[in-house]
Amino acid sequence: MAGEPIPEWVTYPEDDWKSITPQDAGLDPDGWSRFLDSCDARGASQDEPGQGHQWGAALTRGGYLVQSWGDPAFRTQTASVGKAFTWVAFGLAVEDGLVKPDDLISKTWTGAGQLSHPHKYLDQGHHKTLTWKHLLGDHDIYGHLGGFPVTNGYFWRNASPVEEQNPAEVGLFGSAGVADWANWTGDPFYDNYSHAEPGSVRVYSSGGIWRLSQALTGLWDRDLKEVIDQRLFGPMGIPPDRWHWMTGKDVFEAKDFYPNMPGYGDFIDPPYEVDGHIVRGGPGWIVISALDLARFGHLIATGGIWKGERLVGSEWLRGHHGADSNQVGGESTNFTTLARVAMLGIDHPLPDEVFAGPVKIS
Repeated sequence: MAGEPIPEWVTYPEDDWKSITPQDAGLDPDGWSRFLDSCDARGASQDEPGQGHQWGAALTRGGYLVQSWGDPAFRTQTASVGKAFTWVAFGLAVEDGLVKPDDLISKTWTGAGQLSHPHKYLDQGHHKTLTWKHLLGDHDIYGHLGGFPVTNGYFWRNASPVEEQNPAEVGLFGSAGVADWANWTGDPFYDNYSHAEPGSVRVYSSGGIWRLSQALTGLWDRDLKEVIDQRLFGPMGIPPDRWHWMTGKDVFEAKDFYPNMPGYGDFIDPPYEVDGHIVRGGPGWIVISALDLARFGHLIATGGIWKGERLVGSEWLRGHHGADSNQVGGESTNFTTLARVAMLGIDHPLPDEVFAGPVKIS
């Protein structure tokens, strides 16, 4: 929606979302009813400590809350959804002139003397040609082109090193296998490095995004949560104490982080602080509610504009799923947002038949 004006019927939530009826939201009664009938909203069993059976979701249009399911204020860790915030932190660095996407990461941070093994240093091996864009991508597609194959310590340790897979497809949410180009040792901690020439293969790798979050912390010379709080969440009305970005060390030390995948975070290697700043879990692991995720979705829908102020360029905003049960998304045609945590049975965007016109401003 770059360059297109935001319709006058689009607003922004204050301390709380204002609820309106589907009719006032410009939704067709029959289409909306069919949409609701097609939903199978239910909580997901993520086997996370203390979660129980709590879950929630929020659907908004034009900055108004139209529908919620479960408890939309319930907060839990949202798996890979946090990658969308890592993307924004990088985009803000580009906009501030700190870096260019095609710059070598080693120009900013090599990890020498900080990473656990010399073969991981970003001025060694395949890392010599590793750019920020390789790990994070551009506005069209996520990166995962850095040659990092590890995304789950439990699966990596238990996977076969001779599994036959297509390197062009492996790992795009199919993280149990090991690509034939990877030097598998069975130790995810040791193996979290670039095994292939950056740009030559694509594989979904939380290990690569973890390395990115270490380098990005060094680039900003700040805690990435502070960056998001100051530049996005503060202006959007999300207080710092209403969400939490787990640290890499948190996930590494929680051997039962996902109880059915013991040792999931074993690939998350030190340093856990860079220049005195804690390294957040760039691959995800943000603890947040559906109501606050929906604010981020609304920012996506408005192309980075909040109450007339551009917070970030639209090219740095995108939705993301976390496992199957967490999601944030926003679209700029009808200005709808869906955010869900620990929930299954509904997805985004809404079908075209749902919309009858713009939001009716009272």
